[in-house]
Amino acid sequence: MRVGLVTGIRTAKPQTRGYNSINQQYSQEAAYTGGGIPKKPVIITFQGTTPNIEPVTQNNLNLTQVASITPENMGLGLAEAYQGGEGNVGYEMIKSWREHEGIDARSFMPFWEHDNDKGGYKFLIHKEADYPGGFSAAEHGEMPAKAFYSANVGETLEDVARKLQLKTSELSYVIQSKPNGTGLDALSKFCILEPTSVKGEVVRLSDEVLGEVQRIPYALLKVSANNPTYNKIKGEPHYFIYTPSLARASKPYSYDKWGNAPFEAEIINSDGVRALAKIIHSQMDSEEFGYFKPGSVVLHDRIAHPYANYVSSMSAAGDTSVNGVKYHLVEHNPGRNYQGVTDDPFKMLTIVADEADATELKASQYYPILAKAKQYGINSDALSPREKQITWAILEPALRPYRDGAGSYNMLKTGISAAKENPSNVTAGTVSYTFGNEMRSPDMYDAAKFLTHDFAALKPNDVLNGCMPSSMELDNPDALFGRDTTNGLYKARAGFTPYKYDGTNIEEVVAAREKNAKWFSNLVYEAGQKGQEELNELFFTKGQIKDGHNVVGYISPIKDGDILDISWGRPVEQKGYPITLKGFKKFLMDTTVPLEDKLRYKLVIGGGPWSKYDADYIDMMSDYAEIQKLEGGIFKNNLMIVDGWFSKRLAGCATYGSFTARREICGITPLECKAAGVPYATTNTGGPADYTNSSNGFITKSPVEENPEKFGLTWRNSAEEIDRARVGRSSDEMVEIFKEKVRLYTQDRPAYIAMCKKGIEEKIDWHENSEYNHGKSANKRYLEDIFETNKPLEQRNHNPLKRIMGKFGEFKDEVETILERSGKSKPAKVAIIILGGLAFVTGLYFIMKPEKQQTTEKKVDTAA
Repeated sequence: MRVGLVTGIRTAKPQTRGYNSINQQYSQEAAYTGGGIPKKPVIITFQGTTPNIEPVTQNNLNLTQVASITPENMGLGLAEAYQGGEGNVGYEMIKSWREHEGIDARSFMPFWEHDNDKGGYKFLIHKEADYPGGFSAAEHGEMPAKAFYSANVGETLEDVARKLQLKTSELSYVIQSKPNGTGLDALSKFCILEPTSVKGEVVRLSDEVLGEVQRIPYALLKVSANNPTYNKIKGEPHYFIYTPSLARASKPYSYDKWGNAPFEAEIINSDGVRALAKIIHSQMDSEEFGYFKPGSVVLHDRIAHPYANYVSSMSAAGDTSVNGVKYHLVEHNPGRNYQGVTDDPFKMLTIVADEADATELKASQYYPILAKAKQYGINSDALSPREKQITWAILEPALRPYRDGAGSYNMLKTGISAAKENPSNVTAGTVSYTFGNEMRSPDMYDAAKFLTHDFAALKPNDVLNGCMPSSMELDNPDALFGRDTTNGLYKARAGFTPYKYDGTNIEEVVAAREKNAKWFSNLVYEAGQKGQEELNELFFTKGQIKDGHNVVGYISPIKDGDILDISWGRPVEQKGYPITLKGFKKFLMDTTVPLEDKLRYKLVIGGGPWSKYDADYIDMMSDYAEIQKLEGGIFKNNLMIVDGWFSKRLAGCATYGSFTARREICGITPLECKAAGVPYATTNTGGPADYTNSSNGFITKSPVEENPEKFGLTWRNSAEEIDRARVGRSSDEMVEIFKEKVRLYTQDRPAYIAMCKKGIEEKIDWHENSEYNHGKSANKRYLEDIFETNKPLEQRNHNPLKRIMGKFGEFKDEVETILERSGKSKPAKVAIIILGGLAFVTGLYFIMKPEKQQTTEKKVDTAA
């Protein structure tokens, strides 16, 4: 059998598999797929060339099929699915594999909705008069809030149609994005979905009662072909996993509608991932899905890490459907703020345990004590010291694989431990070589705080990811400069000069950018002169402005010889904006720099909206205020901070870019600068260190987050003191880069042009970035080196995988029973037990630095 060039469907039908039945108790919640099995099979199309690979049918695995579990995908065109660089990867990786490698790659995302407390499906009401020709004909399709209807759990499209007295053709399953304002007429973008035949339930420990289980109903939906044009994956085989809890979340990371992300969000996401482990390997090998039985699965970010835990448990329990599959964990950001941690063992058990574990816990002679510990909390005063000891003695051996260096239970350890136990089938790596070294280095402990040793123990499987230059749309005169068509930049788009590099016209490219710098700065200055409202509306919609997006300061018009330096990205501490701003302030204060050079330099920082209580924002506003006062205020129009969503297309107006991340795993924004022909400066970390050199940009001498000893400090200094030293050194190094930028642009134009040319000519796309990827493209590194799709399937390990969770422990009342197992003298034995008990009960571990264990019930950054 051969995968067809057009359909990608096998010509022979394998043995069918039955679907899981729904427990009668949950029949209402589970009966929501609405249309059953489609009458016609899904047609899988390939835009590229299908490789001449004869699929090996051992266990029905197909090497030309890959599943991607990702919380983000910018191809949807929805803001919630594009919170950071991972949104690029979630879309571009799959798109490139399909187009350039002939791989049937499909993405699977968690369901979410705007303001959907009911937890049922949301439906879009769309009479013909609303959208003549259908959604696929809509250029910038948005619908008013009053057109979206939240159903109760269990209600199908047919149920809602009867309730609202509509035709079924006038309703669609939908994911609603946050509206651009308040009220019934506020407009939302959306993604139309279609139900599939796949539904079922997964079983896990109860949230409330120890020893009981919860049966979580699920269903799989797919992206419809009838979507607006901003949806770049419409009609392709990409899917959403629905559970009632996921449907209540306002973002793919299971934020609630107020933006909170406690550890309960990890439980909600893990329910969906647990369901996907069943679906992908057991429920899609049918005509409806083009006989999808992938030989490889890529697991993005922490929410997908439990997948490796689940397939290991499934295999160890005798489920052969997952055997022989390659699973790869992509660490988009293993920093502490992105790990997902808790000190509550019962919450971690909810994620990693199964029905058999629940039965074992309930059968324990100490069940009443364990149940009490779950009810009140393991460290509660409601428990006696002995009850705490009993609880720890039983739970600790089972959960030890999930503890990190601080003693916390860590979501990333669900995947890391799976890679450690099953290295032939589970691998892990990050998205650049330098950051891979950093997160394993004892000299840069904060890169993967409390997980450094764990990553160092695994075989490196890092890949420098790519970037699709076409996404910049610099040659499209009608492309957006924001969320929609209502901001001032889009209205004035006729003044933007589109450009495209053809291999010979680098001078034209630079001239277009210089012209655009004048267009942009003139618009900004005119708006700033009119007032804050006009300035805000230049960049943002009215809804965004209500949500806190605003502009701080404004720049004066760019003249010939002036420099427009632009920095943009997410408003998080990782991005290190204070380094750029402090460096610029020091540059303006440097007495060796001529005043005329300082005045010609304009800096625009974009990315937000920031929390006004964020330490970096407060720091930035302090430096901004100081710059406003320097030299009597002569630099007040040399700096602007766009505190909100910033369009990457504005790179087409820049002379330079600046990206001073504390840690940058891959770095999409510097790659976007390359695509725009804009030289850029970056800190010496992660991906930028892999692909930046003196021929295409500027890079600081030192990594930012080296250990405190490099600064004459120790780990006993406060985190604020350590960060201040790091930012201070890096901002000093940025001063020298600002000077060199001025010199190059004003005194050596041929060298500046050559730098622009080198950057724009570098191949950065996924299928051709071998220059910085150890001689192979990112596609080949993933598909051949990690997933081994170019090797016979028989060479893989098809033996059962080892379960990751350990066995529950025992508690002995008599100390002597334990002492008898040691061959040491009794005094020594007692000392060992006392010390061991202290470490055991309090969760203290020997870690490489004396830092207090961080508590975990705090908000966690999500977008990597």
